[in-house]
Amino acid sequence: MRLKNLLSGILLLSILHLSAQEDLFTGTGLFKGDVHGNINAYTISTRFGEDALEIDDKNIQIKGYKGSPFLLYKWAKAEVLFNDGKFYKIPYVNYDALSDQFVAYLKDFKDEIKGMVNPEFPLIALNKNSIVSISLQNENEHKKFIHLTPVRFLEKPKSEFFEYFSEHPKDAYVLKSYYKKITQNRLKAVPYTDSHETYAFKTYTRYYILNKDKTYVSTKLGKKNVLNSLGDKAREAELKKYIKKNKLKMSRPEDVQKLLEYYFKELK
Repeated sequence: MRLKNLLSGILLLSILHLSAQEDLFTGTGLFKGDVHGNINAYTISTRFGEDALEIDDKNIQIKGYKGSPFLLYKWAKAEVLFNDGKFYKIPYVNYDALSDQFVAYLKDFKDEIKGMVNPEFPLIALNKNSIVSISLQNENEHKKFIHLTPVRFLEKPKSEFFEYFSEHPKDAYVLKSYYKKITQNRLKAVPYTDSHETYAFKTYTRYYILNKDKTYVSTKLGKKNVLNSLGDKAREAELKKYIKKNKLKMSRPEDVQKLLEYYFKELK
């Protein structure tokens, strides 16, 4: 109980500081509120209906739909670096891959932050334009994300947040994007009745690598695809030898990251 109260107090101070000074909460996307974090409306209510969200510590569902707009099944501890250089830890965060934003679940702050959280809908979206990088970790997963604008890419991506596989965000040579769509499946029922419609959140992924011109390009993983996307024919034979010598599997983003770390180190 003492630990829980301490955790609540720490996050309370962080949230109050963030919302008062940094404008780190946003009114865009799935969850709508003002820049100070005061939730005043929910786009989810108009899009999915009143009380559409079923939420607890582990499971997040939209009633009447298969699945969830969130990437992780369970809420995760987040470590967030903002563009003013400040760093915060928030206990319950998830990535909303439908709206491309991170959402904090303030389940322990229904009474403490009056007017900031609706007890029936205790969610606040972090301002994507203020985030540099964010790490999410729960019992089963650990994912690190970086925020990048479309100008860094050869073709405009569908999201602005990307999982990266390097130790530091500045060395993120391999990226993975996640985005969700709502799909509709028409199932034929018994004769003489209308077809039945079911809806589900479907997850899509895409990989990008940094090419020789320092531009991110979309590619499928694999030795041939990665080397072609890198676009440096002069060093292709050398890179193939490096892959073989170090037993790298180009189907693994972590190994592609190792290859590109070697490649760009030689260019410095």
